[in-house]
Amino acid sequence: MPGRLRPRPRPRRCLVPLALVWVVLSCARGPDRGAEATAREEVARAMERYQVAARAVDPDAIAAFFAPTGVLFEPGIMPIQGRDSIRAFVASFPGVRVDIATATPDTIEVYGSTAFLWGSYFERLAFPGQPVSEQHGKFITQWVRHPGAEGTWLIQRFYRVPLPLPAPPAPTVR
Repeated sequence: MPGRLRPRPRPRRCLVPLALVWVVLSCARGPDRGAEATAREEVARAMERYQVAARAVDPDAIAAFFAPTGVLFEPGIMPIQGRDSIRAFVASFPGVRVDIATATPDTIEVYGSTAFLWGSYFERLAFPGQPVSEQHGKFITQWVRHPGAEGTWLIQRFYRVPLPLPAPPAPTVR
């Protein structure tokens, strides 16, 4: 229509700086991939040190890997909660011989001060007066960065899920 004023188009020059500010702020708030990688390495090393204590069946050393409120979930028994209870549980196996104990990490995910380590385990143990036993399965550990222990990663929850051993091969018929 004649005589009607048309709005002037706004300059798009201000959109580019605004978009740039948004990108910079988004990146600044995003996860720090370097810190996550470092945390994954720290948790993997902590798990390796835990395995050394487990192979030695050292109740004090094993309990020290757990947070004060840590919980050990072993199949077939009630959860074992707290360092003192975990220490007592491990100490209840005097004379056990550990031939093999491995824990192989599959995945480690880090969420701030919490990490989850999924993996597989295998153990060959000999209890006094009993035949050698083998167990294998999956495990998951929830680790927390404990501020009171100089940022040390400690186990908050440790779940073991045993899997049945494969059946021995059938004898060959001749």
